[in-house]
Amino acid sequence: MIKIFLAFLLSVLTLIPAHGFSDLGHKMVAAIAWQQLTPFAKQKVQRILGAGEQQFVKASVWADHIKSNDSFNYLKPMHYVNMPKDAQRYNRQRDCRKNKCVVQAIETFSQVLTSNKEKNKKLALRMVIHLLGDIHQPLHAGLREDRGGNWYEVNYQGKDVSLHKFWDHHLVKRLNIDWRETSQLSMPNMKVSLAQPKTWAEESHQIAVDTVYNVKENGRISDEYLLVADEVIKRRILQGGWRLAMWLNKLW
Repeated sequence: MIKIFLAFLLSVLTLIPAHGFSDLGHKMVAAIAWQQLTPFAKQKVQRILGAGEQQFVKASVWADHIKSNDSFNYLKPMHYVNMPKDAQRYNRQRDCRKNKCVVQAIETFSQVLTSNKEKNKKLALRMVIHLLGDIHQPLHAGLREDRGGNWYEVNYQGKDVSLHKFWDHHLVKRLNIDWRETSQLSMPNMKVSLAQPKTWAEESHQIAVDTVYNVKENGRISDEYLLVADEVIKRRILQGGWRLAMWLNKLW
């Protein structure tokens, strides 16, 4: 009986989706992008979502807020892609089962946005805005064996927390700014190219392997780790915002 229960519990846990950046992180990505959209792209956005930056930023968190609604369960695997630790490149057949992962989702929803049909464009734009944030969070292209850090616990400020939540929530909070203050986020020498979703996932995976896991499981988050992590999360939020703008500008 115990074996049956444990098997059931494991099957349930494997279905638990990884959350992307916290609401604040997603809103920061969207706010950065909004400032760099072309006038034509803004017109397209406003036609789909309604007028203004507020609606654009609000759309960035929609995909997380509807996760408790069973009718949207089909969207849950689209927030991440888990890859083997030694993977150098994203492999669609290996990493994106049934084409349900963040890489393919961005491409699929983008095709909806460029189609002549109006159906599903609101959902598609909400998802693209959100998933551009997700794919730049390193643990959204993390390791398959620990579900992108969800099963990897660390100690931060005396409390046990999953490594995934630490990168989603605590690091973003450490930036100590509101999404309306993203102009304070700057890395003057950073250059960003658009590239493609698979490249963004490969970047995140490499950061996860090289940097994110540089703390032992159940180990304490050190000051040295925080110095590096703070810079990484700031850079990935900026990259996510700039690329979101570049991506939408290119689509339209």
